[in-house]
Amino acid sequence: MKNFLFILLISLCKIIYSQGWMPQTSNTNQILYSVYFVNDQTGWAVGGNGQVRATTDGGQNWLTQNTGTPVPWYEVFFINSSTGWLCGGNGTMMKSTNGGNNWAFISSGTSSTLWCTYFVDTMTGWVVGGPQTPRVTTDGGTTFTQQNPPVNISNWWAVKFISPQTGFVSGDGGNFIRTTNGGQNWNSYPTGIGTVWSTHFTSAQTGYVCGDGGQIRKTTNNGVNWTTQTSGTTQLLHWMQFPVTGTGNAGYIAGYGGTILATIDEGNNWMLQSSGTTQNLRSIFFVNPSIGWASGDNGTILKTTNGGVTSVKQISSEIPIEFMLSQNYPNPFNPMTNIKFQMPIEAFVKIIVFDIIGKESANLVKEELKPGTYEVEWNASNYTSGIYFYKILAGDYSETRKMVLVK
Repeated sequence: MKNFLFILLISLCKIIYSQGWMPQTSNTNQILYSVYFVNDQTGWAVGGNGQVRATTDGGQNWLTQNTGTPVPWYEVFFINSSTGWLCGGNGTMMKSTNGGNNWAFISSGTSSTLWCTYFVDTMTGWVVGGPQTPRVTTDGGTTFTQQNPPVNISNWWAVKFISPQTGFVSGDGGNFIRTTNGGQNWNSYPTGIGTVWSTHFTSAQTGYVCGDGGQIRKTTNNGVNWTTQTSGTTQLLHWMQFPVTGTGNAGYIAGYGGTILATIDEGNNWMLQSSGTTQNLRSIFFVNPSIGWASGDNGTILKTTNGGVTSVKQISSEIPIEFMLSQNYPNPFNPMTNIKFQMPIEAFVKIIVFDIIGKESANLVKEELKPGTYEVEWNASNYTSGIYFYKILAGDYSETRKMVLVK
């Protein structure tokens, strides 16, 4: 009996190789507006009704941290595992110096809603939101001073600094402002997006914004000019991040309707990933290009350990005599389909989905696999009806097949 259980356990361990995006249990049904991690184990998720959840085991367990207030928290930011800040409704801010075990109120100096905060060190940071923002602190949040942007709008939604001097803020009306002297002066540039919900810069010159209607823009000259990038969705795109400092190769965006977008080539191509949820996603955070979390409505927290690539299952360890890519089943499909493939040797495998004009739409597999037969599932709930092609690349072998999504 013991031998049987051991063999069964080994067999089950072979079945799942990667999980794509997997749900975690947050123990709340409040909207979680922001998620932030300082390493692959320690992070926080915050949201409505004063919700602060913390984890020290990568999200297997999320525990309540008590702030003593029902104010909605819209952003959490930690500069290290000890020191962090919250910002939220009615100009409310709090600070912790012990990893969130205790939170203390700090005065932002305004009653405007505060949507986003960013610190470059334990002393210097900015907060943005409604009128009377941006605001800056140089004493860790004890006092904040109002800065004067060149345009007055109802809401500044996002702030990002890449150094104590150089920073970027985006907001309503497609407005984007940049400073090179710590916010003493700001320059304004239009982005062409109705509302810019998020901005992220990978260098002083190269940055991105996203917002209403699935719109993404990229700049390579400090925000002076913006070029349109194709997202493949019309959903509102709420938050973006490029996890590796100094490079724009890999980036991620979270949006409404469970939308998650990924790029591996500096935004030249954005691919929809299968999040497994239709809840609105408000925040996304990666500690490296592989490990990340997304949070959103109804207490949603998702995690990936492989950059969001869809799950692949080994259904047989028997070594085939040749490579083969099978026709997807069912086909036509709505919205789920399965793709089976086999390989006689160990190889690095990629399975890519293309639309009818040849644009990359999704990466389903991207990893080293041992000989055997595998199956991968594609959830196309966020894709439009039409003809798609899927292609496998494994060693010297490649093959392409057609499939039809009907909604």
